Amino acid sequence: MKLRFIGLVMLSTLGLTACDNYTYKEKIQRDYDWNNQTGDKAICMMVGDVSPSMYPYTIKYMEGEDLPYDSGLKEAYFNRLENENFRYFTQLGFFTEEKVGETEGKPLYRYQLTDLGRQYVDWFQNETNFCFGRVVVDSFNGTVDSINSVGGGALRDVSITYHIENIPDWVKNSDAYARYRYSKKVTTGDKLTGEHTYRVLRNDKLETMSGVSRIYQWATRSDDK
Repeated sequence: MKLRFIGLVMLSTLGLTACDNYTYKEKIQRDYDWNNQTGDKAICMMVGDVSPSMYPYTIKYMEGEDLPYDSGLKEAYFNRLENENFRYFTQLGFFTEEKVGETEGKPLYRYQLTDLGRQYVDWFQNETNFCFGRVVVDSFNGTVDSINSVGGGALRDVSITYHIENIPDWVKNSDAYARYRYSKKVTTGDKLTGEHTYRVLRNDKLETMSGVSRIYQWATRSDDK
């Protein structure tokens, strides 16, 4: 299993002088903090496609979910991962688990968020995620401009160095590393590199397109088992 990174979308348009002395570091930090006002929503671990209205939530099984990943069985494969996630976070104390029956010899469990789970839950994209941390931008490392091959115009990649603070103990374990495949540097406060891509507009203005990852989410890979 592997994670893909989804950029943090920023809605503002940035002013830029002709000599490009814009304060990227300060602006990017303000954007992160505006999007993460509690300081503990920088990185999220997706549990599943389960909205608040679906709790208490009872798992389901799908034909083919126990087989290796295949594009034709993608929905079933992700359903298995979702079921595994609920069991995993129950062990951490984020859910209560109640056996409510069986289907085709497999146990059915019903889950409800605990007080601890509600402390970390986030409903990004109306899904169940557990989140932590704040992005701290350490430095601005430079820019590279290129041509937008899709919509035309110019793109500007802004490179930064950053680290994560406000890291709870529950993300600092080997099971979490293996399940969500993130770098241990995320949980130790070590410096990481990231990139923001901007679309260059008229009148020397920039529009944000993407940013350093906010969400850890399941992705597919041909060798996933």
